[in-house]
Amino acid sequence: MSFTVEVVCYSIEDVLRAKRGGATRVELCADPTAGGTSPNYGLIRQAISLGDIEVAVMIRPRGGDFLYTSQELAVMHDDIRLAGELGAQCVVFGVLDETGFLDYHAMAKLVQTAKDRNLEVTCHRAFDVAREPLDFLYALIDLGVDRLLTSGQERTAVEGKGLLQELVVAADGRLSIMPGGGVRPHNIHELLDLPIYEVHTGSSERVPSRMARQTDSQQFHTFVDEQAIRAIVEAVRK
Repeated sequence: MSFTVEVVCYSIEDVLRAKRGGATRVELCADPTAGGTSPNYGLIRQAISLGDIEVAVMIRPRGGDFLYTSQELAVMHDDIRLAGELGAQCVVFGVLDETGFLDYHAMAKLVQTAKDRNLEVTCHRAFDVAREPLDFLYALIDLGVDRLLTSGQERTAVEGKGLLQELVVAADGRLSIMPGGGVRPHNIHELLDLPIYEVHTGSSERVPSRMARQTDSQQFHTFVDEQAIRAIVEAVRK
């Protein structure tokens, strides 16, 4: 089975850099300060139009917690439908209840909306703030979720390696465990002894503006680090 390197992207420039770096899949998001929210129509459409790279679309109506109102859930259903209509391969979401466990009922409906449009489903790092991780995993498997993006409930995936190992064993091939959180070229080797076939990275760099004049806040852009992506891709292929 080939190894997938997924890169979180907040702009079309990010997508182009991830693609040049050899990434297999991009996760499209908006608002990095919130940890990622649903991207706009234009970014989804343009990323898909590039071809030769899988597109996963974040479905998250706002930052903050993962406890959503009925109106917010309705927005999420609409965004899933839009992602499917535009030709995405995957959608990414997670819903918790008041106790911090998976909201099984709400999640089931969202998964069904995705599957009705032949979309794969990734549960994102809402898992990393949830209780009872193994029971949570079994619920995702029962719902037909395709993969779980997680740092092993620690700050980084390397720190959460112990739980990641438990999750892979418990999933037993029924769901892909995709480590994410601080995955970089200097530490990717620490994860490759796990029985995984996907990783998620947010490697980025600051790039100076090309404008002759700009304010202090406009002097730099933050974009995907193409060289870091290439180094991770090379590491997983060895």
